[in-house]
Amino acid sequence: MRPRPDGFVARVGRLAIERYYLWLDALRTLAHALSAAPGRSAARVVNEVSLRQVFFTGVQGLPAVTTTALVLGATIILQTRVIAPGVTGELLGKVLTAVVLRELAPLVTAIIVASRSGTAIATELGNMRASLEVQGLSSLGIDPGHYVVQPRLIATIVSVLVLTVYFNVMAVAGSSLTAAVLGGPDPAAIRFGVRATLGWGDLMLYFVKGGGNGIIVGWLCCHFGLQVQSSTTEVPMMSGRAVIRSILGCVLYSFAITLGYYAAVTEAALF
Repeated sequence: MRPRPDGFVARVGRLAIERYYLWLDALRTLAHALSAAPGRSAARVVNEVSLRQVFFTGVQGLPAVTTTALVLGATIILQTRVIAPGVTGELLGKVLTAVVLRELAPLVTAIIVASRSGTAIATELGNMRASLEVQGLSSLGIDPGHYVVQPRLIATIVSVLVLTVYFNVMAVAGSSLTAAVLGGPDPAAIRFGVRATLGWGDLMLYFVKGGGNGIIVGWLCCHFGLQVQSSTTEVPMMSGRAVIRSILGCVLYSFAITLGYYAAVTEAALF
């Protein structure tokens, strides 16, 4: 038997092959969940589980989103007073649209959902795997992709989309309230600048970013949770890995969408 090469190139090659099969397996999890089509009776169960997950992920996540959005909106006003004391409210509204509504709101919302609900999802599924509940569902003819993964994927997509809108409203409210208290730019002018800057392209950007981030969070947290084998000691390790990979995936995805969006806007402005 020939010895396995142990040089730098060989190690890099083995690592690349391992990552390839790891992400191929993850893509299978996503494809199976998206193509799941349960029967009528199973659909009712899936809908009930989805609603409970939306309540846990979306409704119970409102306090964290509210606090973060209000503080972020207030911080924009405070920093503006230091850097550009004479800035108009309309210009500040445009800055809020470009920085918060288009960029930070979808990303920060996804990070909050991943940190809070993603951890719970990965931990729950990991414990289900360790206690053989997932295997028990399969033995009863119940597809885990239908009953376990799909409701949580639906919940993260819906929650991230709705919470992103709520984040935007709270961020504008926080900036307007801070401006009114500190005697800064006119809050009405701030809101006018936001309305004047928003367009139909922002609606498309909202669905692309929010929906994509929701898919990434639900997909990776479910996948890594189901990677637990038989020991409960693997659960926290897989939960941490799920959250880190989800946040990193959302950052890279949002950056790629932003590059594509502004490249398209710039090209359209040239012609």
